[in-house]
Amino acid sequence: KQEDLTQERKDGLIKQITDDNGATLDDLCLDFVLPGTDIELTAGGHTVALTIENVEEYLCAVVNYTLREGVRKQMEALRQGFSSVMPLSHLQLFYANEMSQLLCGTGPGRWTEEDLCTTLQPDHGYTASSTAVKHLIQVMIDFQPNEQRAFLKFVTGCPRLPVGGFKALHPRLTVVKKSVDGPPDSYLPSVMTCVNYLKLPDYSTTQSLRSKLLIAISEGQNSFHLS
Repeated sequence: KQEDLTQERKDGLIKQITDDNGATLDDLCLDFVLPGTDIELTAGGHTVALTIENVEEYLCAVVNYTLREGVRKQMEALRQGFSSVMPLSHLQLFYANEMSQLLCGTGPGRWTEEDLCTTLQPDHGYTASSTAVKHLIQVMIDFQPNEQRAFLKFVTGCPRLPVGGFKALHPRLTVVKKSVDGPPDSYLPSVMTCVNYLKLPDYSTTQSLRSKLLIAISEGQNSFHLS
């Protein structure tokens, strides 16, 4: 029990939760309000300071609101909407991984040259025989699972493919030639996420394409620029 903690034990716990600069809970000046909001986690939460004595209560309250109370209405609406299409009892017919695939799409798997050649649509300056398109396909084949997810999120807005893979993307994954005012190797690719549209400079080598693409998909996530 928290009230049974000795001062020595309290000091030990405090040391465990200081940050790299030695800041303690008191230094953070937190209260019983959901981080980033004005929602009180308890009655008069704005006036209840977070201390080592009540940190466990605070964490439980944050988790409870984030995963239960804060989304109760939304989950009930989802439940009602889903049951209007298919009775919830029918979900017992599926394994968890089957439901995950149906709702979230396919997980990471090796992309093959055959799949990419038949589903990737070159346009506006590129054809299937363009060197840049061939380089792109080779780079995508060599992607690791985490790179695949980052690429898909960058280009389509979702880190997973729908059921059916690239063939099921609508619109199709399209790669076009990006016009630049200088050496292509000095520019990053860009996208139009709403239409699965990759604008790719005509890089000189596969290595240059891979390097610039990885920078774009890692540094360009969640950014929006007019182009």
